[in-house]
Amino acid sequence: MNKTIDFDLVADLYDNYVQTDFDIAFFKELCKEYHNILELMCGTGRVSLPLIESGYPLTCVDYSAEMLRVFRRKLDASKHDKIICQDVCNLDLGEQFDLVMIPFNSIAEITDAEKRKQAIYSIYRHLLPGGKFFCTLYHPAYRVKSADGNIKALGKFPLENDKTLMVTYYNNYSDKDKIISGTQFYEIYDGKNTLIEKRYLDIRFSVISRDEMQIAASEAGFSLKEVYGDYQGNPYSNESMFMNFLFEKQPE
Repeated sequence: MNKTIDFDLVADLYDNYVQTDFDIAFFKELCKEYHNILELMCGTGRVSLPLIESGYPLTCVDYSAEMLRVFRRKLDASKHDKIICQDVCNLDLGEQFDLVMIPFNSIAEITDAEKRKQAIYSIYRHLLPGGKFFCTLYHPAYRVKSADGNIKALGKFPLENDKTLMVTYYNNYSDKDKIISGTQFYEIYDGKNTLIEKRYLDIRFSVISRDEMQIAASEAGFSLKEVYGDYQGNPYSNESMFMNFLFEKQPE
């Protein structure tokens, strides 16, 4: 399996530096009317766990075995059969859902345009007629602006046993390829501020335009229902930070 970003390398650290919850209320509201929900590229369950704990029926898929191992440790054992290790580009669950969603802009990690189309076709096949596909993305102008090649600090985060995690990163943008690439650096210090471990994670993801996303979804058989510019349900505009798409599978 070719992983654009190999989160296996930092799965044990991920929850310490990714703790945002600004989108959880939105997803709880989105999921209210659905009875069989598929979350793709779920990672360690940042979005999944609050939904499962609220009683939503989720099946969760990711291609990182280590991220899913962390997820399972946080989840009641009875739910483990709902966590599946597969690549969204080759999705084969033998089941159809009434909602499929990809939170946290994760579809951009599929940097090959043809594989991204393949993933969208796979999603289409896993939806019931009239089912919805919700996909989150950054507005291209917002994302490109921050990819300036400068090293930035993501933050300083406490770990167990009086240790501290420092995360820094840089991103570069290639206009030719419409790709942002870079590296995230992880430094772990003990209680005496002595550096005891270093890691790095190469990152790479696509900058996807609204037109590109709409065309790929339309070719797969979806119709566009809404594009939100935030997680409060406001419509997308050129000033929005996000492009959050709601597509519908056409009834057969």
